[in-house]
Amino acid sequence: MSMDANRLAQQVKLAYDFMETLHGQAIALIKDVEGQVAQAPEELQCLRPGGNYRFAATPMSYSLERPQTAIADYYAVYFRHFSDRVKNTLFDGNVPPICFLKVVLRERQLEHPEARFGVMTDIAKPPERGDKRPHKFEELINDPISNKALPGPAWSTRETVRQNYPHSYINMAIRGMGVRLADLPDSETIAIRIVEPLLELYREAIR
Repeated sequence: MSMDANRLAQQVKLAYDFMETLHGQAIALIKDVEGQVAQAPEELQCLRPGGNYRFAATPMSYSLERPQTAIADYYAVYFRHFSDRVKNTLFDGNVPPICFLKVVLRERQLEHPEARFGVMTDIAKPPERGDKRPHKFEELINDPISNKALPGPAWSTRETVRQNYPHSYINMAIRGMGVRLADLPDSETIAIRIVEPLLELYREAIR
C-alpha cells in the first residue's frame, strides 16, 4: 500500500508544530516561576551549571541501535539564594536548601503532564567520597538529580511528597508538591499554585 505523500507531510508538520508549542509552554512556565521567585524577598536565582543559563532535560542517545529521540520528557531548573560573591553551590558542609521545578511532559504511567516543585535539604556528599568529585551541586543537576531524584508516580495526585534520596554521589531530603499543567492557565494561577507554596516550603526549610 502506497503512502499519501501530502498527508504524511501534513502529519509531520502538525506533530512538530505541536511539540514546539508544548515545549514552548513548558519553558514559558519555568521563566514565569523564575521571574516571580527572583522578585520575592528571598531573591532566589537559577543555578547555572558551568556558568550557563539553561535547563536540564532528558538525555538524548545518538545510537542507531538504541535511539532516544530528541523530544524532551521533562524540563528542570533549580533555585537558591546567592550572595554577591557566591556563584556556585560547593559541597563545603553547609549546602543551603535548593528549590526545584520540574515540568514533566512524559513519564511511565503518567496520565497528565504536571509541574513538580519543592525544596531539597540536608544535601551532602556521602562521606566515602571525601575530596573526590563532585565538588559542587551543579555538577549533578542533569544526572542523577533531574533524571532520578524526582520520579513519579504523579505528584499532582498527592498532597505533599516527602522522600529521601540516597545516591553514591549525593544524599538529600526532598519535600515537594505537584500540579497538572492543565490547571495552570495563566501567570496568576502559577503564582497561587506554584510560587506561593514553593516559597513557603523554602521558608520552612531555612527556619
